[in-house]
Amino acid sequence: MDAPSPPSPPETATPQRPMHPRLLASLGFSLLSAPLWAQGSFTILGNSLTPSAVSADGSVVAGYNLSQYFRWTPAGGVQFVGGLAAGNGVGGSATLSYDGRYFSGTSLGPQSGLAEISRYDAAVGAWSAFGGLGASSGAETSSGWGLSGDGRQAVGLGWISAGSANAIRWTQATGLVNLGTTVPNRSTRANATDFDGDVVVGWQDGPTGFRQGAFWTNGVQTLISSAGGAPLGELGAVSADGEWVGGIGVSSNNFQAYLWNASTGVIDLGHLQPTFRGSVTGISADGRIAVGFDRPFGPALFGRGFLWTAATGMVDLNTVATNAGINVGNAVLSLPLAISADGLTIVGAGLAGGQSIGWRLVLPPASCGYQGYGYGAAAANELVLTGQGSANVGGIARFVLTNAFNDTGSIGLAAAPGNLPLGDAVVLLDVGSLFGVFGANPAPAGAVFSAAIPNNPIWAGTSIFAQGLAFEPSQPGLLALSNGLRLTICP
Repeated sequence: MDAPSPPSPPETATPQRPMHPRLLASLGFSLLSAPLWAQGSFTILGNSLTPSAVSADGSVVAGYNLSQYFRWTPAGGVQFVGGLAAGNGVGGSATLSYDGRYFSGTSLGPQSGLAEISRYDAAVGAWSAFGGLGASSGAETSSGWGLSGDGRQAVGLGWISAGSANAIRWTQATGLVNLGTTVPNRSTRANATDFDGDVVVGWQDGPTGFRQGAFWTNGVQTLISSAGGAPLGELGAVSADGEWVGGIGVSSNNFQAYLWNASTGVIDLGHLQPTFRGSVTGISADGRIAVGFDRPFGPALFGRGFLWTAATGMVDLNTVATNAGINVGNAVLSLPLAISADGLTIVGAGLAGGQSIGWRLVLPPASCGYQGYGYGAAAANELVLTGQGSANVGGIARFVLTNAFNDTGSIGLAAAPGNLPLGDAVVLLDVGSLFGVFGANPAPAGAVFSAAIPNNPIWAGTSIFAQGLAFEPSQPGLLALSNGLRLTICP
């Protein structure tokens, strides 16, 4: 019933030209030093590793081998941290919080002596096990499959008898909550959840045992079907705001990986090969980018990974790397399992010379223009920061903050991105390179801050990072933060 998840050269970075001091002065800023922004890179994390999670900024990776979980950072490399990974006859998978501190999984419950849904805390180097629903199957009473972006909610599966299990959600305040089933005597499982945990995705067993895609919004289940009413396969990925979900294709949609949104309905993503079978395994924070696999029927590593956007369609992930100028050697990036919030860092498993490997691929940022990244606070009115002005030298950069209370707010600007938790929010700017926080003027489009870009080609390729903030009476701290926005100046 509780099947395990799919099986599961030193990194190099080319520095980018730092921001020119006269540009910052022209925008009203002063610059003491400018950090370097990494270009694309490829890292083999190790043999027989399955990286299944990545932090919002791509700097932390988590996953498992056949016996335990691991956590990887550029400075520390692979550090094994225990727990009970899928190779121990139990279920579970690692999903990281956006700040990289926590990840989900399964560990031994100190009182039950059985495998339990758990969360690992890197700050203290310890697991916390959260119990079960009162039953067990083999050595497991529950298993952890996903974690909210804020790290406060874990989701997975809890056994209600030796042969039946239900999707579960854990918070410190509620403990384990049984999300139940809508088909009597059939099982469910939660695979992932959005940033604040109010949308949980997974599967619902049908009367014949077919795993239909399902999601729960504040505990209420919705089943995923095609426009013609045919049920589609289980969901394994969700965007930060819970608006986009992705899952595995089945016969009714020609086994195509798919995305679903309440406005668009089902979007079938196509195939790399006509006879392949596909699934979405990761979605960027804003839902614009999806990764997954497309493969022949058979072993998980014997297919191809893909990256999908509405503009490009499905593209082989090896091709994506080649087109970005990144050398992956003889590695086949066959099983991507997670993508960072900004869509630039992808992790997963693959093959190199016949050996199973875990890998991390960092794509270079857009050559120029505005590009969103990260996710801010889960306010009642979700703040969205976009760039709607010219991104060219000699143009006027316009930062537009929408959904702010009374259309008022401010824009913070910095030389580099960051990932600093602040209560329920995430500061997505590097505070050490912060230029300042500037008031945005109310306008029909939202709160707007504008700045002139000097008309000199030397500024082309320079990047500035922005985040909006606003008073939000619905938030405990009365503050809401937007997504991040990178402006890379065009020629």
